Amino acid sequence: MLEFSYRMWHIPRQSMKRSHTSGFTLVEIMVVVVIVGLLTALAIPALARARESSQNARLASDLRMYGGLVETFSLQTGVYPEDSSSGAIPSGMGGLIKSGLWNKGPSIGGVWDVEKDSYGIVSAIGVHQFTVASTQLVKFDQKCDDGNVTTGKFRLLTSDRYYYVVAE
Repeated sequence: MLEFSYRMWHIPRQSMKRSHTSGFTLVEIMVVVVIVGLLTALAIPALARARESSQNARLASDLRMYGGLVETFSLQTGVYPEDSSSGAIPSGMGGLIKSGLWNKGPSIGGVWDVEKDSYGIVSAIGVHQFTVASTQLVKFDQKCDDGNVTTGKFRLLTSDRYYYVVAE
């Protein structure tokens, strides 16, 4: 007679288990992609507002600083600095203005410029050929001046010139 042993018919548990590889399913990956997309969509406008706010704060600071230097020059010499070509430090102001900061340029793009006896003003310092949207300048003017870019201390002299009026 044939004898059957338990061992002959016993299949170890390990071989009955499915092999399980670690990893993520397509659904799990898609959920993560959607979450990252939503977070990005929320973060980008906030970062843009923060960048605009930072540019405006630096612009206000720089314009007031350079305006003060123009006034200092006027008090020392009795005249306002002559009109300079855009990007050039006005004649006689080299000792007052640090060339590194001047050459770095404005936070809103373009180059620094000084105007004298033009656009209906006696003296102004500002930005020529700025690269930001004019809506940003309107917001800047609303926060720092009278809210109208054609009047007040901060003015849009032409479509590409935004200046701090030192003297009218």
